[in-house]
Amino acid sequence: MKIRAYPLWIALMLAIGAAALVGVKAYAAPEATSEVDEDEIPGEAYIRMKLEFVKFTLDGKEWENHEYVDGAKTLVIRGIGRDEEHTVVLSPRDGIAEPSTLTLTKADFKRTILKAKGKTRFVAYRANYAVDFGKSGQPAQPEKNVDKAKGDETAPASDEDKQSKPKVKRKDK
Repeated sequence: MKIRAYPLWIALMLAIGAAALVGVKAYAAPEATSEVDEDEIPGEAYIRMKLEFVKFTLDGKEWENHEYVDGAKTLVIRGIGRDEEHTVVLSPRDGIAEPSTLTLTKADFKRTILKAKGKTRFVAYRANYAVDFGKSGQPAQPEKNVDKAKGDETAPASDEDKQSKPKVKRKDK
C-alpha cells in the first residue's frame, strides 16, 4: 500500500466504526421508560391436587390456555381476567372422588415478579390453591357377593368353593 492511501484508509475505518457503534447502542438499549398497565395483565391460577389430570371448566366452559405440571398434579390455568369472580369446577377422572368447586376472586391474585435470563423481569399475577377431593359414597365398581343357598345349585359359588384343596395321597402300610 502506498503512503498516499493511509489517511484515506484510516478515515474509512473510523467512519465504519462510528456508524457501527451508534447502530449497536440504538439497537441494544430499548427505552427504559416503557411502562405496562398492570390492570391489563391477565392472572394465572396454580391449583395443587393429589390426583392427576383432573378435568375442569372455568365459568361453565372448557378453557384451552392451561397445562399440568409437577407430575400432572398441579393445574396451571393462564389468561384469567382479574376484574371479576370466576368459578372453576374440578372433576376427578377416577370416579371415586367427588367434584370440587373453587371461586377465584380479585383479591386472590398476588403480584409476582419473575426473572428470566439475567436482568429481564416480568410481572405476573398468581393465585395459589390446594384442593383435597372428598370421597363419594359409592365406589366406581360395586362388589358383588352372592352366598350359595342350601339346595340351590344355580347360584354362583362363593370364593371359598372356588379354592381347591390340595390332594394328598396316602400310602397304607
